[in-house]
Amino acid sequence: MRLAYLINQYPAISHTFVRREIRALEALGHEVVRFSIRPSRDAIIDPEDQKEAAQTTVVLQTTRCITALAQRAMRHPLRTAAAAITLARLGRRAGGGVVRHLAYLAEAAHLVEAMQAQQVTHLHAHFGTNSATVALLAEKLGGPSFSFTVHGPEEFDRPERESLAEKIGAARFVAAISSFGKSQLQRWCAYSEWSKIRVVHCGLDASFLEQPTSPVPDVPQLVCVGRLA
Repeated sequence: MRLAYLINQYPAISHTFVRREIRALEALGHEVVRFSIRPSRDAIIDPEDQKEAAQTTVVLQTTRCITALAQRAMRHPLRTAAAAITLARLGRRAGGGVVRHLAYLAEAAHLVEAMQAQQVTHLHAHFGTNSATVALLAEKLGGPSFSFTVHGPEEFDRPERESLAEKIGAARFVAAISSFGKSQLQRWCAYSEWSKIRVVHCGLDASFLEQPTSPVPDVPQLVCVGRLA
């Protein structure tokens, strides 16, 4: 199965869990095509992230996005019209975000073009924000089925603005990284959609789990962790 992964910005220092997830799927025999809506803002230092960057296509390329949207509108006017209606609905809920959502539609058109060229059969987006929006619009434009992973808390802070209910309804399945996240998603979708929400934790690979245990120091040490990824 050839899958595509769509992330807001990839690779990134805080997205190592996405890298592990992709590689786990590849170890199972799937082909995974990487897409990033925007280029990473971080300096890519990790050699493994450098490998990922070399395999990742950036979607936001202005000329290609506009061209792809124009071509899709000419070749598939009904699908484009349906996507535009969805776009207007999402933008209205977002509170004056119609212009931004127009950019999402153009990105979705470019993404569909790239996925069709690589014969992608399913798209998975990480985060229920703009990447899930682009995935939804891509499906409306004729792209493959999609799913997405919700991490929170941003999606839970503004579920109506993010159109969580509509995204869940359109997705083949939705992953939440915790039981709490699943419960929050269930609050904002129909009961009939609950069965498609699954808990999929951000995993750790064997190299982490097999590290030898460090002895407890005699003198207390204070460790401050800003973020685990």
